[in-house]
Amino acid sequence: MKKRFLSFAMTVCIVCLLTMTSCSAAEIPAASGGTGVDSTKLTSESQPASSFSDVPAGAWYAEAIAYCRQNGIMSGTSDTTFAPEATLTRAMLATVLHRMSNTPIVSDPPAFTDAVAGSWYSDAVSWAAKNNIISGYGGGAFGVNDPTTREQAVTILWRYAGNPESAGTVGVTDSASISTWAQAAVRWAEDNDILDGMLENNRFDSKTNIKRGEVASMLYHYLSSNTSGQPEPAADGKTLVAYFSATNTTRPLAEYAADILSADLYEIVPEDPYTDADLAYYTNGRADREQNDPAARPGISGSVANMADYDVIFLGYPIWHGQAPRIISTFLESYDLTGKTIVPFCTSHSSGIGSSDTNLHSLASGANWLAGRRFAGGTSRSTIESWINGLNLPQPAVVDAVTSATSKAGFNFETKSVILNSGYEMPINGLGTYSLHGETCVSSVKSALSSGVRLIDTASAYGNEEEVGQAVRKAMEELGLQREDIFVITKIYPGSEMANPEQSIQACLDRLDLGYVDMMLLHHPDRNDVKAYQTMEKFVEDGKIRSLGLSNWYVKELEEFLPQVSITPALVQNEIHPYYQENEVIPYIQDLGIVVQGWYPLGGRGHTAELLGDEVISGIAKAHGVSSAQVILRWNLQKGVVVIPGSSNPDHIKENTELYDFVLTDEEMAQINALDRNEKHDWY
Repeated sequence: MKKRFLSFAMTVCIVCLLTMTSCSAAEIPAASGGTGVDSTKLTSESQPASSFSDVPAGAWYAEAIAYCRQNGIMSGTSDTTFAPEATLTRAMLATVLHRMSNTPIVSDPPAFTDAVAGSWYSDAVSWAAKNNIISGYGGGAFGVNDPTTREQAVTILWRYAGNPESAGTVGVTDSASISTWAQAAVRWAEDNDILDGMLENNRFDSKTNIKRGEVASMLYHYLSSNTSGQPEPAADGKTLVAYFSATNTTRPLAEYAADILSADLYEIVPEDPYTDADLAYYTNGRADREQNDPAARPGISGSVANMADYDVIFLGYPIWHGQAPRIISTFLESYDLTGKTIVPFCTSHSSGIGSSDTNLHSLASGANWLAGRRFAGGTSRSTIESWINGLNLPQPAVVDAVTSATSKAGFNFETKSVILNSGYEMPINGLGTYSLHGETCVSSVKSALSSGVRLIDTASAYGNEEEVGQAVRKAMEELGLQREDIFVITKIYPGSEMANPEQSIQACLDRLDLGYVDMMLLHHPDRNDVKAYQTMEKFVEDGKIRSLGLSNWYVKELEEFLPQVSITPALVQNEIHPYYQENEVIPYIQDLGIVVQGWYPLGGRGHTAELLGDEVISGIAKAHGVSSAQVILRWNLQKGVVVIPGSSNPDHIKENTELYDFVLTDEEMAQINALDRNEKHDWY
């Protein structure tokens, strides 16, 4: 299957990297989360790139640094320096991504031996690891202060861009030195000129630590060319607090509001900052002249990158001569705010909000304006919270249980696939080949592929890898399929196979004879399981295995196993059916960013008839005009569990693929959930 990554919305406001006094230069990424840049956390915002003493005007990265500074992407490490040769650590990169994703709260975060709790990067590191954006090392370490290599940085940008596909091969002369997992990302970056400045004599030097100047160039080329090719997704109920604060009176109130609402914060920063003289009343200074000119539109530095994502906008400003400053007019006229709810609020030592609220309505006539409110400087957070709680704000759409579960698992019912944490796309329904042998196995696999199945599960212990490989090759020839269209899983068994993993893994590859295997699992826990898994990791590096996983691993086993390996498993395959549901294990695994796959989904080994004949299941099947088997398989999918039912009957194989034209209600899901007996139908 084609390799893709989770689609994370890439906003134009990529967070700056700057220095804090307690850390070394360029160590802390800092900016407002979301779409706008908080200028209180930036340096040199009014200076051109050439003002950096260490950025010569003719340097290859000068234009990129100027672009990044002007758009609030990267600032200097001080007022006068940018440090283009400084490197970027893994913790810094995690923090940038975390803030780009609006600093989501991390529940039950992974713990790392080298991450200091409560540090500037701790939440970001936990979030990045939990979402499989930046994996930790084996032994429980994250590599907080380790530098980021070029191939790592390019791959993470590629992931964040939604893993856009790019045809062809990597054209750099040292392509053989690029890790297998980074090949697709580097190819994409090369095709879109994102590697500009990182190539010398067409060499990428992938293991070289990336520098700040190179990062600026990479982001500049990505953002200025809009290489992702995908629109930003809208977010239900997303809120923005935008504010202008010339004397820092409005700023704290806006920050309170953003914190209370879990909203993005955007400061409206004038291109030409206001001086004390500009703000002096009744002196015919700049502010006086602008307020007396209804057509005045002071320029704004930067913009909200994804205004379409926001449903609600809180708009804060001071009162100038009884009205909002004209820069608020500039802001409102810069966007299409049709259909959005706007909540104005102002700060004033004496004046009320007055007509400053209603006079703004014509500048965004298609918006839904709520009545504004005036606050005195120094208003408390509790007062702001009470005001917000009393507003009649639009509520985000309620997500049903089906959407919630499948979204958590990453299932896409349109493509009938899921993106694994390894970056590869895997079908969510397939064929299990346990008990299929000889010509029966060959014909069953071919029948499945003819019916649209693209996921085939086998194992060394099944004794049918040769037949599976033969069937896949025949189907490719007869149906015109490509190798990457078919996802093949196999497993190595405990005992002698895990004791001699390199030999056993190669034997599986030889028997299948498909060039590579899409996923290899350890069939059961074993005293040599870590050794075997680490050997599989080496085969991943060589491109012979694409993804790794485990079978028959539960919570305790995972807690002991995961800290000992480098590559997080992409999948755990366990027994799951209505009589044995693993309702506590499934979410635990999914919260680790690992996909769950169920074997024996229809009961297996003499139990299928009982399960298909269950009155609850057959009643639901009758209501939908489908079979009991289809109801059970759909129940699994709606719980975020991949299904691999086994069958040699072509009609049943086809029936088991027809799972996407009906949806079980929450009530029906609950009825099936109530059938759980904790009844395993096999020993492991």
